Amino acid sequence: MGNAKLDRIFTKAKETVTQNEKVKSLLTEVKAKMDKINTDSEERSTFIYQIQVLIRMIRAHFNGKYSAFSTSTILTLVFGLIYFITPIDLIPDFIPALGLTDDISLIYFIFRNLAEDIGRFRSWEETTG
Repeated sequence: MGNAKLDRIFTKAKETVTQNEKVKSLLTEVKAKMDKINTDSEERSTFIYQIQVLIRMIRAHFNGKYSAFSTSTILTLVFGLIYFITPIDLIPDFIPALGLTDDISLIYFIFRNLAEDIGRFRSWEETTG
């Protein structure tokens, strides 16, 4: 996978964030893929939890319930989920034990880099939940 692959995912993310139907379709695809992942390790359980948080963040933004995200934050979240559902990535998902490594790494990277946004969102969730 080279930069061309990431450029295609980024372009798709930019197109997706402008259309609610594409966002809904993305979230449906993400949930379907999540359902296929075994949570047989702490790493995978944490990964699923992180994906679930990203889904809630995107859903809250596009439902108009939470509007504190910047455009770049939303684009990063959508990019991460599109990367997750893309069948051909750095390490193909069908390779046992290693297939999700790049997906897990990217989502972890997003969590680290958007920690403040995620923290504010989680606090908002707790107070409105």
